[in-house]
Amino acid sequence: MSVVIRIPPYERLQDPVARECFQWIIDYVQQVPLLQGTFSHFELTFLKAEASLLVPHNLGFLPEDIIVTANTGGTVTFNHQNFTSTNLSITTSGACMVRFFAGRYKRE
Repeated sequence: MSVVIRIPPYERLQDPVARECFQWIIDYVQQVPLLQGTFSHFELTFLKAEASLLVPHNLGFLPEDIIVTANTGGTVTFNHQNFTSTNLSITTSGACMVRFFAGRYKRE
């Protein structure tokens, strides 16, 4: 699932303090690196070693970035060269669990 960040029409607010607060929040959020792209979070459990296993990601585009947040058990390798617009390619050394974000960081 992709999330599109929409900026509220804060300029229509009559209250100048509320308008300034919204502007501060928007300015802050636009500086958070992880929010400058489109990512989905995954948690996968493997019961055995896998070689180039194709895992559907449902992002609707070719993911360029993987951010691993947890890995227990065996080694996990993301085969970036084999990613497609529908699947990730993952190799594991054995039984393991991996949590990660997959997506694309927005370039300026």
